[in-house]
Amino acid sequence: MAKTRVALEITEDSVRAVEVTDGRSPTLLAAGEVMLPPGAAKDSEIVDRDVVVGALRRLWTDAGIKGRNVVLGVGGRRVLVREHSSTLRETALVRQALPFDVQDRLPVPVDQAVLDFIPTHVDDEGMHGLMVAAVSEQMEDLVSVLAEAGLTADSIDLLAFGYCRALAGLAPKGVTGMLIGIGEHTTQVVIATDGVPQFARAIPIDVPRGEARVAEVEAAPTELETLTGFRTGGVEESADGAIRSRGDLRRARTAVATPPAGVPEAPAADAMSADLQDVLIDLVTRLRGTVSFYRDRTDAAPVAVTFITGLHTDHPRLQAALAQVAGTEVRRITGADLVRVKNGLHPAVDERIAPTVALLLGGTK
Repeated sequence: MAKTRVALEITEDSVRAVEVTDGRSPTLLAAGEVMLPPGAAKDSEIVDRDVVVGALRRLWTDAGIKGRNVVLGVGGRRVLVREHSSTLRETALVRQALPFDVQDRLPVPVDQAVLDFIPTHVDDEGMHGLMVAAVSEQMEDLVSVLAEAGLTADSIDLLAFGYCRALAGLAPKGVTGMLIGIGEHTTQVVIATDGVPQFARAIPIDVPRGEARVAEVEAAPTELETLTGFRTGGVEESADGAIRSRGDLRRARTAVATPPAGVPEAPAADAMSADLQDVLIDLVTRLRGTVSFYRDRTDAAPVAVTFITGLHTDHPRLQAALAQVAGTEVRRITGADLVRVKNGLHPAVDERIAPTVALLLGGTK
């Protein structure tokens, strides 16, 4: 059997993982997701260890994942990514100096943080790049939970950096691209050139998930249409709702199931549409501010192409709104756009796994 690699995310709503073959042309062999009950986890933080451990064990069994060593992706509200510059010109030296240089910029004492530095470029003033800071206790807790489930974390990677590597394969060589990933509780915005990150931000915002789809209706222009050109109406909920681990594909096993007995039916379309519309208005407004902040930098490379993935990005009106924010055409991507998939992949799984798959992608072209 070919050597494989596994990536894992632990989100507030679920645990999801993918297994792909190693090498230049990775192929997806297994993918799945197990939903978590409310309160079991929060933004890559473990609240109920027993529940999360049980969900991980079930995910490996039901999705048919063989590898036990994983790349763990994180990217919640408590992981800080900010620009950092140093007069030093060697990456190792910059990393050694980080605790002294950034201690006043951290939300926790420096001895309670895990720090890293990703260089982007060097000029006459020194080395420039991105500083990453996470709470060490949170990272240690994640690793210990994996161990309890029989898994080993070979590395911990930022979801945003996985997206940057994905851009290396999506955007033409030498072209600066942007990727917007809309998650259930955090939306990632990354800008990179040939896989080298130029900018990364995580926007905390709760977006309804499941199989919700925004239905276009004939009505007077809404506030969202006025602000962004995006018009929305009712919402439809599909029969299978949120995905759960229950795959049966042999070569590309995926996790999909109907809601368990006793779960109430989805709310009526009209009852959900107003809430979803308010969320999307807020999201587009925040994205506009984030992109404007990047463009206002004196060294900002112009973004020539934009990719989007995640919740509701299949709706053309939201695509139009995001294109207006980006100032470029947008292309929607899913996990199947990042790796080869044999024997198909269930659309509900494909919709969610792009950030997980991106964790396993190689570096620059």
